[in-house]
Amino acid sequence: MDKRGMLLIVGAGIRTDSQLTREAEKAIVAADKVLFAAQDPWAVRVIRALRADAESLSYPHDGRPRRQIYEEMVERIVVEVLQGQKVCAVFYGHPGVLADAPHEAIRRVAGAGLVARMCPGVSFLDCLFADLGVDPVRQGCTVLEASDFLFRPRRLDPRVSLVLSQISQIGNSGVFDAEDHDRITRGLSLLSEVLCESWPGDHEAILYEASFMPGTPPRREPVAVRDLGSAAVSEVSSLWVPALPPPAVDRRRAARLGWPGAGRTAA
Repeated sequence: MDKRGMLLIVGAGIRTDSQLTREAEKAIVAADKVLFAAQDPWAVRVIRALRADAESLSYPHDGRPRRQIYEEMVERIVVEVLQGQKVCAVFYGHPGVLADAPHEAIRRVAGAGLVARMCPGVSFLDCLFADLGVDPVRQGCTVLEASDFLFRPRRLDPRVSLVLSQISQIGNSGVFDAEDHDRITRGLSLLSEVLCESWPGDHEAILYEASFMPGTPPRREPVAVRDLGSAAVSEVSSLWVPALPPPAVDRRRAARLGWPGAGRTAA
């Protein structure tokens, strides 16, 4: 009988030492082939403690576009599956959040008539909500990648909180370069300008970076929206923009449903 390959994509979490799920661990141990896209040494250590033969998916810093790097990752994964291997591919955080390659690999493997599945993991968003002590459902929450937010204008409601990811990568199609100060500053300045169209300039946002190493705290640095252009950011910086006070309750709608808050002025 021919051996049919399959693909299981799992997330390493942000703090892999404590956030790698039991499901992900079992998948790593049981696979014929383990491939991983993780750069921090703690994640690599945890993965290779489970599978010493795990192989890294290349992420070169040679100037090639990220789109090309991700395409090469996808091709590597799919080739292994089509050769009959049961492949476990491990990606940083949640494999379906801010990651094109896992979704594309699943599409191609499933398109070949083979089993392909993604398991959930702990993303930067999970860490942000926990570290900042916020409930994203309380007043709602919009989550966008920063470049997409700027280049594809949307009508924002400032009474809904906003998370912007990859704020240091605005306008950059390549790998992050911390020395590219001019581009980073121009991107953040434009972001500040656009945010000030919906929020007051003195509205306090939070620069956030999840902790990925044991014993290190997350970054939770307040910054006025108008001052964002001069902020210091890293490859993993995100921005939390809290909502303005909620709108008043629509008393007629509330009364129609007999909701006890019908007489209140706010939710």
